[in-house]
Amino acid sequence: MPLPKPPRPRAPGGKRVALKHALARTAPTSRKRGPLTTLCVDIGGTGIKMIALDEQGKPMTERLRVLTPHPAKPEAVLAAIRGMLSAKPKFDRVSVGFPGVVIDGVVQTAANLGPQFWKGHDLQKSMERLTGAPVRVINDADLQGCGVVERRGVELVLTLGTGLGAALFVDGRLVPNLELGHQPFKKGKTYEQRVSDAALKRIGKRHWIRRVREALDQISVVFNPRVIHLGGGNAQYMKNHLPKNARLFTNVEGMTGGIRLWTNG
Repeated sequence: MPLPKPPRPRAPGGKRVALKHALARTAPTSRKRGPLTTLCVDIGGTGIKMIALDEQGKPMTERLRVLTPHPAKPEAVLAAIRGMLSAKPKFDRVSVGFPGVVIDGVVQTAANLGPQFWKGHDLQKSMERLTGAPVRVINDADLQGCGVVERRGVELVLTLGTGLGAALFVDGRLVPNLELGHQPFKKGKTYEQRVSDAALKRIGKRHWIRRVREALDQISVVFNPRVIHLGGGNAQYMKNHLPKNARLFTNVEGMTGGIRLWTNG
């Protein structure tokens, strides 16, 4: 599924091409000419991250991180983001990654934040009101994947953090809202339950690493990815235990995916 593209101007004598935005409802684009600054926000079950990027994806500031409030109600999360904005430069547009299924900017699921709070919440509109800028919102693993995929063949992006995020790309085209982590895996547990941060703390690194390898082996049989991109706060523990076709990426690398939500490539 193609990433959203900004509308193209009408060519003389030609026809306007209708673009279908699969990942997020199109917000009004900035009229500013010249380089645009993108504010990227990653909402997680444990922390909220924010960074400002130039058009080439180069960080303009240090990444800022605050703890996700609990209970993580929309108003509390938005208040935390509001408090972070003062530390960032002026920006022209905003990209948001959210830990759940997001369709047309509206949250459908939020397993690690509280589905009773978030289901049906129009996060895109809330963020537009908060920032005063055009906003696009997609699943957090999808956002991270947009920043790291090589756009060749089948690529799988997995994030090991509070839970397990997953994104699937075919020749650079995203299959949105995969949410693989909530699928049954082993011993009556889902992938996320087996390799979550809570599981890591309960069973220790050695056994947790073994579980992650088992999960990677099973997932590979299903999707046969050319490469697996592994990120998230707990991916560091897999450094010396990766399959041959896997690579690690940093959170900052992943957040550059916020640029792709506004470009053609």
